[in-house]
Amino acid sequence: MISYLIGNVTYIDDSSIVLECGHIGFKISMPQSSLFRLMPDMHEVKVHTYMAVKEDDISLFGFLTMEELKMFESLLTVSGIGPKGAMSILSSISVEQLKSAIVFEDAKLIAGSKGIGAKTAQKIVIELKGKYSKEALLESENAASAVRVNSDSAVVSEALNALESLGFNRSSIMAAFNTINVTDNMTVSELVGEALKIID
Repeated sequence: MISYLIGNVTYIDDSSIVLECGHIGFKISMPQSSLFRLMPDMHEVKVHTYMAVKEDDISLFGFLTMEELKMFESLLTVSGIGPKGAMSILSSISVEQLKSAIVFEDAKLIAGSKGIGAKTAQKIVIELKGKYSKEALLESENAASAVRVNSDSAVVSEALNALESLGFNRSSIMAAFNTINVTDNMTVSELVGEALKIID
């Protein structure tokens, strides 16, 4: 089993990347949330992987965070959900949104994913509800909110102004910032660059 790969992104399409590691190019299927954060020629990218083995096929599915990988593996435990279905769900909604939908039995949100019907979405809620609690979900949301508040720094402010000057509206910019892992040593140009990959 390959736990993760670290390499250079040489190719990206609408559902996968080619990651070159040691002169070998690995084709890895990834959710849209991950693809939006990558660009060709990015170096030293770490991708957490899941290998699906069939009689006639071996496929790699990859994620930029362990949290996404763990949710992907949880979805695969649901009867009737395969790797492509799980990937479709994680391309449509975030891990936290999916946890919330499961905990609060919002099957309609899950059913909005491509190829996922109402019955399958309801099955996901029923079979995974016991894995997550409202208390843990609320603690996670509070922690995420704290991070966003703490990241309201001079760098964020300058990046916001720069993007607004390019014609983007504030709500789209902030939505993009909230999906980026803003670190203390991130520069204005780095934050703007990450946001531009996400903003429609």
